[in-house]
Amino acid sequence: MNCLSAMFKYLLYFLNLVFVAGGILMIVVGSIMVSSIGTFGSFSDSVNAQTIPICIIVIGCVIFIVAFFGCCGTIRENACCTTIYAVCMFVLFALQLALSIWIFVENENFLSKMNDLVESAWKQNDSANGYPMDALQLSFSCCGKDSYSDYTDGVPSSCCGYADRSRTCEAAIYTTRPPCRSKFNDFWSSNTDLIRWSSLIIALFELGIFVISCCLASAMRKQR
Repeated sequence: MNCLSAMFKYLLYFLNLVFVAGGILMIVVGSIMVSSIGTFGSFSDSVNAQTIPICIIVIGCVIFIVAFFGCCGTIRENACCTTIYAVCMFVLFALQLALSIWIFVENENFLSKMNDLVESAWKQNDSANGYPMDALQLSFSCCGKDSYSDYTDGVPSSCCGYADRSRTCEAAIYTTRPPCRSKFNDFWSSNTDLIRWSSLIIALFELGIFVISCCLASAMRKQR
């Protein structure tokens, strides 16, 4: 293998190590988001709230697996494996780019739907639906739809972080809690900003890896 091919080989190996770490990071971020949603995820209308973090975890797992095997394939200098790896990386690039563009285009619409989700949880906040506002208030340490004063028949214990509905919520606690609508919106606004920019950057790196993989596979074929 000539000097240029060797340079491509070790550059690709290094980038794959970075992407193994990137895949792990995406899995961690997605898991933290799912964990933050917490028991609110059991609310029947919350499926939209879990779509993005689940997609992030899935893509993170795929990136980790592909990059890990890419590291092994690069060291073995197999042209066929390197070509397959390049194709997989291009597919990943397309998926990552599509996710990033979707979040950029649909961001405002998505945040609006999250506001509607809080409204729906408020309207369906009864025993038949499992008190979805309790789940939201416990997960995000908030109280009420727009304020704790939304509760005219007494503030529920979940506004103080108590899962037991029989407990009394102290005014010193619930008066300091932010409204759930703004807290939920802020959570998604900050996380979607992080996701869309990081997804775009990762997609560009994946495109670079695809090009380098193609060059390396071509060099391996010529050498043989």
